[in-house]
Amino acid sequence: MSCRATRRVVVLGGLAVLIVIIVVAAVIAATSGGASTGATTASGKTGVVEITVKSGMSATQVGQLLERNGLVKSSGDFVNLVRAKGKENSLHPGTYLLKRSDDLTSLVDQLISGAGAETAKVMIAEGLAAGQIAALLTKQGRIDGADYQRLVTQPSKFTIPKVGANVPKVSTLEGLLFPSTYFLEDGETASQLISTQLSAFEAKTAKLQWSNASKLGVTPYDIIIVASMIEKEAKVPEERALVSAVIYNRLKKHMSLGIDATIRYAVNKWTGTLSEADLQVASPYNTRLNKGLPPGPICSPGLAALEAALSPANVDYLYYVLKDANHHFFTASYDEFLKAKAKEPSQ
Repeated sequence: MSCRATRRVVVLGGLAVLIVIIVVAAVIAATSGGASTGATTASGKTGVVEITVKSGMSATQVGQLLERNGLVKSSGDFVNLVRAKGKENSLHPGTYLLKRSDDLTSLVDQLISGAGAETAKVMIAEGLAAGQIAALLTKQGRIDGADYQRLVTQPSKFTIPKVGANVPKVSTLEGLLFPSTYFLEDGETASQLISTQLSAFEAKTAKLQWSNASKLGVTPYDIIIVASMIEKEAKVPEERALVSAVIYNRLKKHMSLGIDATIRYAVNKWTGTLSEADLQVASPYNTRLNKGLPPGPICSPGLAALEAALSPANVDYLYYVLKDANHHFFTASYDEFLKAKAKEPSQ
């Protein structure tokens, strides 16, 4: 064989090897979860993956979800990028259709912005009682409010969050339904929303100074009861710690608390004037007739109210009364209280 023929064989052989390499690389690319361009993979799945980010999920949990679905190579890389953007607590819940071909930055940006997420938003404000939340859900029309209210009285069906270091024994979930903005998935049930709220309570309150409860002569669960009254009574932020002080000062003196918000809870009457019959209602939540704390919270307190319940102002006030639409007059003198009450604006 001539040298020219030998060279031709070598060249053709090299081309064959090169073709084999290209084919193998194409197969690897097609079967790789992180490198798909949207074509069907070897497993039969397309390059688009549906995932659901639930309210309350941490960046770590979301990263693990993405990794399990072949959308990122490393959940740690995802978390690091989210943290670098300062959005660790700002991932948008919802159901997403994400492309396997999207790079890490694109995925993070989508989850931060909520672009394409299929959700419905419900804003549960601080200070709403379970019955008020149920009415809100009924009005929105995505979750059965009556079912929600019924389940709140069945705590055994749920995982009760820790309050401080321990899980309290409760007969109602009132007060543990953390107020926040929640993103509901299609078909989400009252039970699922309640579970999310309970998880949010434990996560959001874990760093509070629960050890202060024993110094105040109450239990951590009592703190939630106090906070719920503060949430209903204080209309401006600067008065939360003052209302808190009045509650503890009256408890120490074995005085009835006389907080009408607890009566409103008992008679389920959140607006309008309380009648004489309302004020005399035979209920353990009537803090005009019964001394001590009511048996449970009267609403869902926010973090600020919980902090005020754990750190009351250092004052001797025993009374407060409205002096305008939003502000109260505080005093330790009963005579001053009566004079201020005579000037109290109509509510």
